[in-house]
Amino acid sequence: MSRIKKITLIMLAIAVSSCCKSSLIDIISFSESDLKVNPYTGNEILKFVDDSSNIIIYENGYRRINQQEEKECSGGCCDYYLVDRSDNTYYESTYLESNLQVVILNSFDKYSGNSESPTIHFVWDYYEIKPNVTSTSFGGMLRVDSMKQIAIDSGWFHNSLTLRGKQYADVYAIPGYCPYPDRLKGDSLYFSESEGILGLKFSDGNLWTKID
Repeated sequence: MSRIKKITLIMLAIAVSSCCKSSLIDIISFSESDLKVNPYTGNEILKFVDDSSNIIIYENGYRRINQQEEKECSGGCCDYYLVDRSDNTYYESTYLESNLQVVILNSFDKYSGNSESPTIHFVWDYYEIKPNVTSTSFGGMLRVDSMKQIAIDSGWFHNSLTLRGKQYADVYAIPGYCPYPDRLKGDSLYFSESEGILGLKFSDGNLWTKID
């Protein structure tokens, strides 16, 4: 074996032996209190009635936590956090091929290792022109640890609210945001922590209310 080959093999052996092994720094999980603001399991069938007495059904649901690795790599080796990045609850309907979602998002900074309170928001998506989706998002900045106070400060919280003749307590009336002003979109979503989504009002004035 030539001298150059010997040196190359020795250097390779040193490099392999000195390489660190990837290690788990920490597991960042949602707490029970983070998740309890959403009363759904994903197994429900959600039914709403609109102003024309049409019944809209959302089903085929699930609720799952999406977990991912947040890596810090150096010299070919990575130390990582295992993060509960989002808690997604999803239901679909044949109406406009739409879906309803409740999403709790974790706020975690892998550089500092710090985590802030997760936020909750709601999504109504439908396909006006396939494959393009029109999406309305409700309440993206609602922190779960201060959800009620933020809603009070924003004028979204009602101690009592009547929807189509039925009275509900502790209701969040959350405005919707959609980037397409000329399309049908969600105007407001009505929600309570005990009963879930109570109703949705749309830009065309149509109101959906929950059917028990």
